[in-house]
Amino acid sequence: MAKSSKDGNNRTINAQFGKYIENIPVDIMGGEIDKITYDKENAFLKVEAKFPILIKYKDKCAFETLLSRAFSLASATLCAKFPPEMLTSDYLPELVNNLKREIGVVNGFLNDAKADLKDDTLTIYLANGGKNILNQANFSIHLSVLIKKQFSRSVKVVLDGVTKISDNEYQKRMEEADIPVVKPIISGDGDNSKRVKASFKGLPFVENSAVLIAGRKFTTKPINLSEVTEESGRVTVWGDVFSVRERVTRDGSMVIFSIYFTDYTGSQVLKIIVPTGEAAPYRKLQKDTTLIARGQVSYDKFDREINIRPNDIMMVKKIEEVDEAEEKRVELHLHTNMSSMDGITPAKKLIERAYSWGHKAVAITDHGVVQAFPEAMSTVDKIRANGGEFKLIYGVEAYAVNDCILAVDGDANPSLHDEIIVFDIETTGLSAKSERMTEIGAVKLKNMEIVDTFNTLINPKKPIPPKITQITGITDNMVKDAPEEIDALKEFAEFCGDCKVLVAHNASFDTSFMKAAYDRNKMKYDFTAVDTLVMSRSMLTSLKSHKLNIIAKHLKLEDFRHHRASDDANVLAQIFVILLARLIEDKGISHISDINYSLGDADVKSLFTNHQIILVKNKVGLKNLYKLISDSHIKYFKKRPRIPKSELIKHREGLIIGSACEAGELYTAIKQGKQWSELCDIAKFYDYLEIQPIANNEFMIRNNMVKNENALRENNKTIVRLGQTLGIPVVATCDVHFLDKKDATSRAILMAGLNYKDADDQPPLYFKTTTEMLEEFAYLGEKKAYEVVVTNTNLIADMVDEDVRAIPKGTYTPEIEGATEDLQRITWDTARKIYGEELPDVVSERLDKELSSIIKHGFSSLYIVSQMLVAKSEECGYLVGSRGSVGSSFVATMSGISEVNPLPPHYVCPECQHSEFFADGSVGSGYDLPQKDCPNCGTNMNRDGHDIPFETFLGFDGDKAPDIDLN
Repeated sequence: MAKSSKDGNNRTINAQFGKYIENIPVDIMGGEIDKITYDKENAFLKVEAKFPILIKYKDKCAFETLLSRAFSLASATLCAKFPPEMLTSDYLPELVNNLKREIGVVNGFLNDAKADLKDDTLTIYLANGGKNILNQANFSIHLSVLIKKQFSRSVKVVLDGVTKISDNEYQKRMEEADIPVVKPIISGDGDNSKRVKASFKGLPFVENSAVLIAGRKFTTKPINLSEVTEESGRVTVWGDVFSVRERVTRDGSMVIFSIYFTDYTGSQVLKIIVPTGEAAPYRKLQKDTTLIARGQVSYDKFDREINIRPNDIMMVKKIEEVDEAEEKRVELHLHTNMSSMDGITPAKKLIERAYSWGHKAVAITDHGVVQAFPEAMSTVDKIRANGGEFKLIYGVEAYAVNDCILAVDGDANPSLHDEIIVFDIETTGLSAKSERMTEIGAVKLKNMEIVDTFNTLINPKKPIPPKITQITGITDNMVKDAPEEIDALKEFAEFCGDCKVLVAHNASFDTSFMKAAYDRNKMKYDFTAVDTLVMSRSMLTSLKSHKLNIIAKHLKLEDFRHHRASDDANVLAQIFVILLARLIEDKGISHISDINYSLGDADVKSLFTNHQIILVKNKVGLKNLYKLISDSHIKYFKKRPRIPKSELIKHREGLIIGSACEAGELYTAIKQGKQWSELCDIAKFYDYLEIQPIANNEFMIRNNMVKNENALRENNKTIVRLGQTLGIPVVATCDVHFLDKKDATSRAILMAGLNYKDADDQPPLYFKTTTEMLEEFAYLGEKKAYEVVVTNTNLIADMVDEDVRAIPKGTYTPEIEGATEDLQRITWDTARKIYGEELPDVVSERLDKELSSIIKHGFSSLYIVSQMLVAKSEECGYLVGSRGSVGSSFVATMSGISEVNPLPPHYVCPECQHSEFFADGSVGSGYDLPQKDCPNCGTNMNRDGHDIPFETFLGFDGDKAPDIDLN
């Protein structure tokens, strides 16, 4: 890692290094240090200094050598800077010496050269030729950049003088000098590239797979593209090409390639300028190829950015990752780029990866949608067409809503006028298993009136997080002398007396802490719970949110101190009484259990969503999934498409239901620390339970939701135990959101766009091999890890029928009763109205031909659907125009779908229906006919007909599905 420091005291080079180095050149001693950079890993030191006088190149090199020796460095560099006004043409030789390191071709060409500096233009007159080679090497640009660095001055460099040199000298220079202009390899067989033996240790390249595109073979270790800067000089880099731009200069003599590539730490551009005749080899560097190149980093004034001018380029083959396990797993939780602002990779690439690894199946489970199904289906069709075997499992990660939660949970059923306890608690966190209560507040109702109150702080025996203190106002100092948990529970139990009904807002949370505390202290918990949140969602449907303070405001109750148990319990008691009074008046209820039967259906749009995996088992399941997805968007959409549990139960046939990720109902209950019996009740609903790699949920550690990785492992072990207890298979999934590790950066960009604060802390949601997943779950033991990773994932895949397709083969035209008769009646009636009762042969033959074809192939309903749409639109005052090949259908014209008449050009009288047709090709369009009065009645006749064959629309056999476009 390189470390930089600014010298705030502007110490001189002599003061900084004099005690270590003897005989520093005199002119260099007084240089004022601006910055020192030390790279320990590569033993490199760079000193940036300002000088009041010009220094010679030989003194600069001498000082760099002294530095290297004194500090045992691999290399040392002095970057000298001078006042702008000190630049003169006499300093050219020193500047040229600086550039010889980077551009060896300058040797000799600048000998005896003369320079003239006027304003900001430096003209160099060459005495020894080589202007063409210096221009190819971009010498002028390099010199301008060097002057900018040393003198902070923008100077244009112009070369003048002799251009030509001998062919031998030119060839020698091109072969020996490392100039930043590449020359392609020309082999005897005409192929402008050749394979070379080149091994790059530590890089994902197939050994000896390099193809030399230009320059010479090399094995230099590349640096990361993220490290490339304007001052990097000569570098070796590698990357995957993601875009190529090619353009030819105006005179056609040169081709300019801009090759954009990335190594996933950064991205860069190879800029290559070559004669047109030598451009072919570089066209091998196409998108998705991998290159390794060596060249010079420079600032491109044309592109206004730095790029790399390569000396040597090789195209290499990347090592493809393989799944070497003897028996492969199946991925059952996978997101494509159709998971909006979340998934990255197209379905095609994910399926191709699974197939190439030898996996027999994969499940597509995008968030709430099924848009990836067609692409996925098409990809599998191609695999099978080429003789491969692969099963596609259609599915979705649903936003599930439990609309089946009852307001009353328990067996106690006292009268509404008996004693009822309304309570609230404050805690140190969200998990009843790992966190503790800090306060209990309660109110006792009798005859639906408050008759007593209870409040106590509790010493949780652990620090209260600052965030919790900020919300509740309860501090560590407030609870340090408070009763311990068992004493507080005994006081609460005494306050409750014989009452067995506890009322709370979001009761599952409060009662889970109570149950855990009672269990820890070996006390019997046998209360019935009433949840006012469920009551509010059912009864106060106009509210968008059902938080306690919002409900209180809606019911016009007095302000209270929210998030303190005593105050919350008091206002909740008032809310409960108001809601009860309404139920008594409207429904005539008298006992606690009556509440459940008196509430209407919950507002699905106001309920909390959990993730849930739904997989398709067979064709019935596919139809049911489509039904659920459609309703989730049409009936239940609010911020996201929701699937109510009640609807899922109705349409469960043919579906496989999984418990999903940490956002699933089961994992959420585990996070909340719910009792084992409650976890079992939740888990029983699912066909399989899901666990994921620990790193997927590391955000829970960062957010203080769990202590450490071991706690996450325990959560997974709990799910495994549930599966064993209930006989439900447990599967391990990746929760794939992108194909490879490197793709995490792309997802981080999406997350940042959604303002996720931890966007850069991407979990490794890439497609893992079987071996990687077995290693992930090794803590379960070898046998259990194999079961959840391999055995059970294949078990679920085997439950799915092979012949399920997202879209069935063939066309399935709709059937409308009477469509054929209606189409015939409408078209013949319209034709007779225009052309008369005795239709001309050209009209009747065309109608008969088209109708026979349309009816024969079952297209009548499609025509009638369009006819009804146009008729209704026009009835409502909307203009409708047809578009495309439907204009060649005379049936479409006569049924009012199209305004284009495809018959031969003709006259037709609007009064007496007299007609005259021109079928000999003498007229192209009826609109071109001259005006003419009817010879029978003298009426100005209509001119129509465009001579378009019906085959244009439905093909020569009339069996093409109609494509009727309407505007």
